[in-house]
This record gives sequence, C-alpha cells and structure tokens, in this order.
Amino acid sequence: MEHLVSQCGHEDGGIGTPIGLQNLVIDVPFLSKVYPSDDISNMAGSSGTAAAAAAAAAADEDTKRVKVGSYSVTPSLSMTLQAIINKHGDIAKDCQLESDYMRTPVLEGICKVVQDLQNIQFRELKQHHLKSFYSAVKDAERVNLNVNWLHQRLDELAHAVNSINLKDSKRRRTQSLESIKKALDSKRVEMEKIQTKIQELEVQLASETLEEEILNITVTDITTSNFESCEHKCLTDGLL
Repeated sequence: MEHLVSQCGHEDGGIGTPIGLQNLVIDVPFLSKVYPSDDISNMAGSSGTAAAAAAAAAADEDTKRVKVGSYSVTPSLSMTLQAIINKHGDIAKDCQLESDYMRTPVLEGICKVVQDLQNIQFRELKQHHLKSFYSAVKDAERVNLNVNWLHQRLDELAHAVNSINLKDSKRRRTQSLESIKKALDSKRVEMEKIQTKIQELEVQLASETLEEEILNITVTDITTSNFESCEHKCLTDGLL
C-alpha cells in the first residue's frame, strides 16, 4: 500500500507529529486511484482558486503597506506615524494588544485623529469633531497606548472651543439686547407721539365743550315766545 503522507517526523514512517507543513506532501498517485482525473482537477480548481484569491489579496494588501518602525501601516498614515514616533517614541510599546492585527488598527486610528486635526481649521472645529476624537483617544487609552499628549491637546482645544462658544453666545446676547432696546426706544417715541396727540385732543375737546356750554346759555336766553310768534305768522307780515 502506497503512503498517503511522507516525512511525518518519524524515521520509521509511524504516526507522529509532523515536522512542518513544508514536509507534508500528499501522494497524488493515490488520489488518482480513488478519484477520476477530471474530479481531481475540479477539486483542485475550486479550492485552489479561493485559496489563490485570498493569498493574492493578502499579498496585495501587504505590498500596499509601509513599514514604520516595527509596524506596517497604510502609506497615507506612514509619515504621520513616523512623526509621532519621532516626537513621542513608540506609543504602543506598552499596549495590551499583543497581536499586530489588533494593535495596528488602533495606531492607525490615532494617526487619523492627528491628520484630521492637521486638516481642519480652528474656526471649523465643532463639538462633534472633538467628541469623535475623544472616543478614539479613550479607546487607545483602554489598551494602554501612550496618547496622553494627544489627550492634553484635545483638552486645550475643547477649552478654546468652549471659550469661543461662550464669546459667540455673549455676542449674540448683546446683539439681542441692543435689538430689544432699539425696539423699546421706538415704542417709547411712538408712545410720546400718541400722548402728545391725546393732549391735543383733550385741549380741543375742552375748548369745544366750553363753546357748547356758551351756546347753550345763549339759546336759553332767547324767549320761547319769539319762536312761537314767528311760527304762526307769514314771513312777509309787515313788510308790505
């Protein structure tokens, strides 16, 4: 019977622990006895294609990454990471994440925060930006990355943004007060005009009331008989 596997770590060919994957060799002639040649080709094609695609993708990803110190990062972040290391040393040396697969994304996240800070203008910096940056820094602190320097800068920026917001709020409040004062002054002017008009009308009313009283007295002095005598006479009596 032909061997299925050769070089398995024991010289006598018995069952044992393989020396390494490189020593594990499948005996193809044996497979040809069990499966037709077409089936072998199909099996190799389906599994081999998936494995080859995965390997190609991994290789392509590796070729796109840049080595910075002991870390492989995307090219767009390499200069930022190098600048961080030059200024603050290896900020991930005490990281609790031992795997590069887990530690590198955290490092890249910190690099992205630094790049965002470089690309944004202070006047454009809002609370939601700071909230996002703080979240990334706190996540890094949880796995013991040395990002205290970045946290301090965020604190400074947050204080500055709050100061600007307070100043803007004070400015808006001052403008609102000035607008209210102007509206109040305008109403006061209108009120003064109305009060003047009221006084004029009051004087006019008093004057006309007095004239009416005088007229009433004059009318009372005229005897009723004069009206009665004229009422029953021809208007031309005594004229002709």
